[in-house]
Amino acid sequence: MDQNQKRNSVEMKAEGEGKNIEEAEIDALEKLEEITGALLPDQVEYTVISGGSKGFLGMGSAVARVEARLKGSGEEEAETKAAGTSEDSYPEDESAASAAPSTPISPEAEARLRELLEKVAASLDLEASINIRDRGDEVVADLVGDDLGLFIGRHGSTLDAVQYLANILVFRGIEDRKRIIIDAEDYRDRREEVLRSLADRAAGEVMKGKLEYEMKPMSAAERRIVHIHLQERDGIETGSDGREPFRRVIITRSKG
Repeated sequence: MDQNQKRNSVEMKAEGEGKNIEEAEIDALEKLEEITGALLPDQVEYTVISGGSKGFLGMGSAVARVEARLKGSGEEEAETKAAGTSEDSYPEDESAASAAPSTPISPEAEARLRELLEKVAASLDLEASINIRDRGDEVVADLVGDDLGLFIGRHGSTLDAVQYLANILVFRGIEDRKRIIIDAEDYRDRREEVLRSLADRAAGEVMKGKLEYEMKPMSAAERRIVHIHLQERDGIETGSDGREPFRRVIITRSKG
């Protein structure tokens, strides 16, 4: 199990990897949010462990590695943030994870986000209207149209890829960053219902006597849904294991 993901303790840091430093920062942030819940950009500081390298003719290349850490290294703040949680448990209301005020998305960032989504939709030969909503610590862009299956992809893979790009590109050079959520045809709500059902089934198997239940690999956002859904379930404990993109939720009986 990853050294920053311990089932019975909380660490306010996580390490991420990527082809470059920006990708590694996104990966590290997603893993940190598995521990803390949703975070605002100004709550996180990054340390570059390795800048990565392309190597020569594709040989000897190395990934970039970055550590994301919750700002305010004092134990008091860390304990307050983690109160009542373990490595894989989260607050019921992620919007309450931080009471810090948030400025509205800048017109420049909103224009970049809309342009990106329009280009992706056009490249897939899809027609869709785009609704962008600012929810304080995050921005949600909803695509509405007929037959957006190509934009969603298998298990939301295309949505996640576009969302990943948006989080890298939209706020580049802009100080007030926000987390971006991309959705289409209410896919994320429907997928959340499926994940909750799968989590219930897995927890039931464990309660019937199965030593542990290993769910299929999921994105950090989907793992978070499972963790939150099961965090108050008596007799159940959840953790994460594996490396991206094969990281998965492990469900076991609680020890206490």
